[in-house]
Formats: sequence, C-alpha cells, structure tokens
Amino acid sequence: MKEKTQTSSEPSWLDPRNERKTPFTDAELDLLADDFIARMADTQAWQDLVADVGKQQAREVVKQRLAAQDANSLINWQPDGPLH
Repeated sequence: MKEKTQTSSEPSWLDPRNERKTPFTDAELDLLADDFIARMADTQAWQDLVADVGKQQAREVVKQRLAAQDANSLINWQPDGPLH
C-alpha cells in the first residue's frame, strides 16, 4: 500500500483527522498527572492543595480535572435529544 505524504507545512498533530476519538485511559491520566505534578510541585497552589487534602487526594484532584478537560470524556457527554 502506498504511504501518504504530508503536503501541508503544518505538523501532523495539527491535522484534525489525527484527533483522538477516545477518552484518556487511566494509565494516560496517571502519566499526565505525574507530569503536571512534577511541573507544579514548587508552586504555592500545589503546596496549599497538598496541605489541605494530602498528597494522594491532591493527585486524584489533578487526575479528575485533567479528565474533565478531555473533550472525549464521558464526564463531558451531553445527550443530543430529549431523554426517555
């Protein structure tokens, strides 16, 4: 099969055909949360959150917020028409 070549100067991750169609998995959310926490560990906001709820619960808050920002997450699902 012939391989498609990119004709645009834009990177492939900007191509709407490459948008993900599924929500983030738990493993992906774990990775995103770990990266976010690593970047935010020195901030006052993170330190305040950890002081208020503890480190494990703060990590869960981050995961929930990241999931809520995922357009494909069922958290953001709205019915198209009336409910039965």
